[in-house]
Amino acid sequence: MKKFLFVTIAFLFAMSVFAQDMKKVRNFYDKKDWVKAKEAVDLMLANEKEQKNWEGWYYKGLIYREYGKDPNLKAAIPDVWNGAFDAFQKAWAYDSSKMLAYVALLRYEPVFDNYLWLQREGNDFYNAKDYPNALKKYKDADVVGRFIYKRGWALSAVDTVLYYYAGAAAMQSENMEDAISFFKKICDAGIGGEGYDVCYRYVTYYYDSKKDFATADKYAAVGRKLYPNDTYYDKMELDRERKKGAGPELFAKYETVLNKDAKDYDMRFDYAAELFNWVLMDNKTPEGERETYFNKVVDQLKKCVETDSKKPDAYLLLGKTYFNDAAFLQDEIKKIKGTAPADVQKKNDMKAKMDARMKDAIPNLESAFNIFEGMNQAEVMKDRRMKNEYKSSANLLVEAYRFIGNTEKEKYYQKKYDALNQ
Repeated sequence: MKKFLFVTIAFLFAMSVFAQDMKKVRNFYDKKDWVKAKEAVDLMLANEKEQKNWEGWYYKGLIYREYGKDPNLKAAIPDVWNGAFDAFQKAWAYDSSKMLAYVALLRYEPVFDNYLWLQREGNDFYNAKDYPNALKKYKDADVVGRFIYKRGWALSAVDTVLYYYAGAAAMQSENMEDAISFFKKICDAGIGGEGYDVCYRYVTYYYDSKKDFATADKYAAVGRKLYPNDTYYDKMELDRERKKGAGPELFAKYETVLNKDAKDYDMRFDYAAELFNWVLMDNKTPEGERETYFNKVVDQLKKCVETDSKKPDAYLLLGKTYFNDAAFLQDEIKKIKGTAPADVQKKNDMKAKMDARMKDAIPNLESAFNIFEGMNQAEVMKDRRMKNEYKSSANLLVEAYRFIGNTEKEKYYQKKYDALNQ
């Protein structure tokens, strides 16, 4: 009996001590003495018998929350906001009903602060271009966010803004798997609006690069629906078609893209270059369609010039188009061996056309040459591609003026060409 009595007294004494410890924590908290409150709560929870004291963990979360908001105190607790949330999770695990009653009175603000501040820290890292740390903070914020959502306090199944920036931080960190994980949540929910187009593009690109074309096309279809003027998905299909080689199917894809984005100089120039090689270099046009495709090359390059008249590329390729077709016609004339009136007439018509082509080549070649001349010569000569195109424009002008019999101009451009080869 005495033994039982002593055990009871010991238990009551221990309970009294624990109650006093908790009272100290509350007292320091109410006085806003965060340093002493932290010391008191940490000391109390260091006791093994207090490990399941939900109120102790709850107050630890509140105290750490105050540390997180104070720049002078924050450094004392590494990863303070995760520490605060961890404490709240333990309080919830040990007595969710009492924890709920307390946080509900404060409109769940203690837990929300963990979510908001972790996201804010992620934004600070993101703006500082420290993308790996930004991603870590966004992930931590999402853990809190899912805790909040699971209990029906706030948020939604897809935390759109957080997932967007988490995905963007992962993308900037070249962490493709995490980028896909976050962006897919947005895509699978079919969320649209300004800025979210990048999610659909990136997920589509990811699966396309993995050669999982069915999945890529699935996300492309949603992206197209939400962003009907976005040419990204058409360009993706264009890249697939390009790998099969040039031809009418590829050209049709180019037309689809350019119908949506008529001012895309680079895309239009690439289209013209594909046509140029197919028509004038590889001679792959179907019988009787050469002139039609030749006119397509010219039309595309003229539109490039209209879009940006300060670039030399389109002028140079347009000059080459006329020049090469003149050379083609010259070879075709040589094949006509007959002397009948019809043969003579055909040769004369083709020669007139050949002369017209060469005359059309000259002003375009000169426009390209003059643009190169007006550039910083040191920079042009350092760039291998530009240097070769510069020389090509001069060389073709030598040949063109020789063809039409203008010796003065031929010599002028020959000197220019020779100087570029020194």
